[in-house]
Amino acid sequence: MIVFTELPFRNALIGHARGIELTFQRRSANRLTGWVSYAYSKTLLRDEQNNLSFASDFDQRHTLSTHASYRFTGTFNVSGQWRFGSGQPIQGFFQREQGNINVGSERNQIRFPAYNRVDIRANKAFLFKKSKLTLSAEVLNVLNRENVSFLNLNVDRTGRRIFGSYAPAFPILPSVGIAIEF
Repeated sequence: MIVFTELPFRNALIGHARGIELTFQRRSANRLTGWVSYAYSKTLLRDEQNNLSFASDFDQRHTLSTHASYRFTGTFNVSGQWRFGSGQPIQGFFQREQGNINVGSERNQIRFPAYNRVDIRANKAFLFKKSKLTLSAEVLNVLNRENVSFLNLNVDRTGRRIFGSYAPAFPILPSVGIAIEF
């Protein structure tokens, strides 16, 4: 049985988040429609227990998203999306030295590589008297970007050097679909 004479766990973090988001949009039932959105944010946390200041674990400074759709006819359209996000912090006390990740004295100081993905889609509808058949084809991650996240962390015998393996997100992912409305 474990007994704590003083509660060792407490919420000792205080902080704030600041940011701005801008969106530009064009709406149209025909031809070209779409939007572009940019967001900038910055978070700062302070641990009152040991007086450390650092970016939050999910701090993402820059995010850019776009979507465009072009309707060629009343039953055929093509659309695409692009998403970009600057890298979030690798959570923990790490620093980069000569290309290696080592144990550091400050929290959340190094970041993952930026996230970057392009998706495209085409839809063709066939209209009948009392129903509609829509065929679609889509390709996610068209540029085959290796967007990564940290998976495993191991420390060497000296206790200073960190060995980690990145886990890539999905590669190019094609798909087709059929929708029947009646």
